Amino acid sequence: MRALPDVWVHRRPKGPTWGPLDDEAAAANGAGKASGAAKGAHSASARRATFAHVLGVLTRNEFRARYRSQALGILWSLLNPLVQTAILTVIFSHVAAFKSAVPNYPVYLLMGVVVWQWFSTAINMATQSFIAQADIVKRTVFARQIVPLAAALSYGVNFAMESLLVLALVFIWPSAFKLSPALALVPVVLVILAALIVGVVLATSVLNVVYRDVAFLVSTALTLLYWLTPIIYPLSFVDDGAIPHVYKVLYHLNPIASIMVALRNCLMDGVVPSALTWIGMVGPTALMLAIGWAVFRHYERMVLDYV
Repeated sequence: MRALPDVWVHRRPKGPTWGPLDDEAAAANGAGKASGAAKGAHSASARRATFAHVLGVLTRNEFRARYRSQALGILWSLLNPLVQTAILTVIFSHVAAFKSAVPNYPVYLLMGVVVWQWFSTAINMATQSFIAQADIVKRTVFARQIVPLAAALSYGVNFAMESLLVLALVFIWPSAFKLSPALALVPVVLVILAALIVGVVLATSVLNVVYRDVAFLVSTALTLLYWLTPIIYPLSFVDDGAIPHVYKVLYHLNPIASIMVALRNCLMDGVVPSALTWIGMVGPTALMLAIGWAVFRHYERMVLDYV
């Protein structure tokens, strides 16, 4: 496999522009020649800085383009989970089983809707990111994984804004939240959620370039996963004695379900998630990261041929 060049090239109608991917060229023309170890460290640092810069630019462009020429703009990001939560609350809050199992059902539901919104939308959109950004991919040389990561991260910005809705409910349902040391684990759980999304989109985005059916398969799989995740219903329904133990274990190995449980444990119950919940989050997420990176590296060379 031919190595990627050390410069980025952007071809435009007015003519191509290019520049170094790192500072090696500038260092070579400097006053002195650095040692091999120092030069390697400097090169790695420059590459990381370039990666972060390009990721930030593409993420910002993705987010801005989404709400361009819209009267309400980013308010749509807040209205969607609010409307969905309101409708589901009206329907299910009158069901006796739900009312007894979840005392503060609107808070429980909104928390699940906001998390699922980021997970599902980021995966759906990032899966099609190479197709949507075909012009940039063809004309510019940069780390290809930035494209799906930027799409997923742009919806992470939406998630951050939608999380403010959950924070606002503290003043409406203060009894639904527990102030405890378990709150310190919320960032850890969110990092695991982000890692899970990254692992999934690394695989699906590059596979969708070669096999265009992948986007439809992902959408269908997310629809099924929606009902296998405790978003609308409480986890106690799954832990019912009528369900065989093997199915309960498999259910808890659903990483997004375990993430939902962990966040509600930390925020609403004030308790540290159980060992089974941590295993259900960390194990599948680490496996998905490894699989996603392996699949991406295998198919990355085909992107320019199929996009």
